[in-house]
Amino acid sequence: MSGIEKIKKYIERTSKRCESRVMSLEDAEDLARNVEHNPIGTIILAFCYGRAKGYRAAKAEAMKVVKV
Repeated sequence: MSGIEKIKKYIERTSKRCESRVMSLEDAEDLARNVEHNPIGTIILAFCYGRAKGYRAAKAEAMKVVKV
């Protein structure tokens, strides 16, 4: 299994838990436009964005558990 396949599998397993926390098409288009000017910076930005989305998803899930 290649590194890319491992990444995709990891995302699939994680995405099933937080389906409502996905990147919008507009965000993806913004990143795609930025990659021409700063490819490495765009990869880092996308990673940080994903991490922030995951953090917020986990925080929202924790709040649901606390309220119940």
